[in-house]
Amino acid sequence: MEAACWDCGRTVIDTRSYACPDCGGTIMLRYEGVSPDSIKDDSQSGLWKYRRLLPDIPEPCRLYLGEGSTPLVPSRRIAKRLKIGELYFKLEGGNPTGSYKDRIAAIGVSWALASGRAACVGTTSGNAGAAFAAYAAGAGIPYHLFVLEHMAEAKLAQVLAYGAIVRKVKGFGTYAEVGDRVFSRIMEAVREYDWESTITAFRYNPYAMEGVKTISFELVEQLPGAPTTVYSPAGGAGLYVGIWKGFEELSQIGAIPHKPHMVAVQSAGCSNIVRAFAAGERVPSPGPSTSQISGLQVPNPPDGSVALAIMARGDGSALAVDDEEIWEAQRLLAEEEGIFCEPAAATALAGLIRAAKEKGGMESERAVCVISGVGFKDGKRLLDMVSHKRVPLLEADSLDI
Repeated sequence: MEAACWDCGRTVIDTRSYACPDCGGTIMLRYEGVSPDSIKDDSQSGLWKYRRLLPDIPEPCRLYLGEGSTPLVPSRRIAKRLKIGELYFKLEGGNPTGSYKDRIAAIGVSWALASGRAACVGTTSGNAGAAFAAYAAGAGIPYHLFVLEHMAEAKLAQVLAYGAIVRKVKGFGTYAEVGDRVFSRIMEAVREYDWESTITAFRYNPYAMEGVKTISFELVEQLPGAPTTVYSPAGGAGLYVGIWKGFEELSQIGAIPHKPHMVAVQSAGCSNIVRAFAAGERVPSPGPSTSQISGLQVPNPPDGSVALAIMARGDGSALAVDDEEIWEAQRLLAEEEGIFCEPAAATALAGLIRAAKEKGGMESERAVCVISGVGFKDGKRLLDMVSHKRVPLLEADSLDI
């Protein structure tokens, strides 16, 4: 394993670095000597079966709470309605704390243990906080956390249940400049106190983010082979970049014949990456967030520039959907596929629905929607979903059906 700068290409010797010492660019890890036949180590549990394509962490420091190996479910109804050849849902809500962030936390907190870090510190709109709080609790490491001012109450409660040390920040999740200040303060603490950064972005912890690409590895095993298109929700863009990186590595070692086209789907109320993509820019467009979708309110996406560079290479694209379209996709998943997810997780399907309607169908597609988190993450939205439904109270001797 070696670390190299995405922006200038410099090889970075100091594996504790979180940014290129020359240009400040994003560090990406590279792996040597891995063949298609040696990707998996079936003697290891969870994500660690892919240890040869993960950061080199001693086995006693590898945490495992049951993350990974999440279900890939074929669509039974929505695919037919949209005229899609094959459609699958990758259910990341099956991870221990209910989202894909557990993959990041498993690697990140294990890396912190191996590095002898005194504590972990990061940010969250909810899911990352719950994941790192759980794994930090399992490791016996203190976890300091800055959260959005208007964080979903169910997500905040989950974070507190694991014992995290939490502080809310005014304007965080709405204004980019506030987010920039929070990120800067965290990185100061990392350097000052020898803590581990748990900001879920390659820009702030490339080692932890390696956990995301195991989604790609699992997809290739489960299908089997690579899909033609993967639709991913995009807030900070780390999920998008991580899945792309997994397919890129599989392609480089000859494990798959082609990489899927990666589509980043954002809320129109926080579409900084989508607007930059449409304009041919390489940095996210400015502007505050007005989205009501928890998890996508990231007006300063840390990995946005890397995502845009991936798109510029021809490996992906971006589109935006209204919050109402996201809520409708969430309803469809529940009522037509039996899949209950949070709104941010339904964003991938909302993007696919829009694309399919614009194209008049996708009969040659083998598409995957990454359903990033379980529905119980957002209790308020759950109540909104069912507020129009009435449950009659019957007498025991009059059980009408």
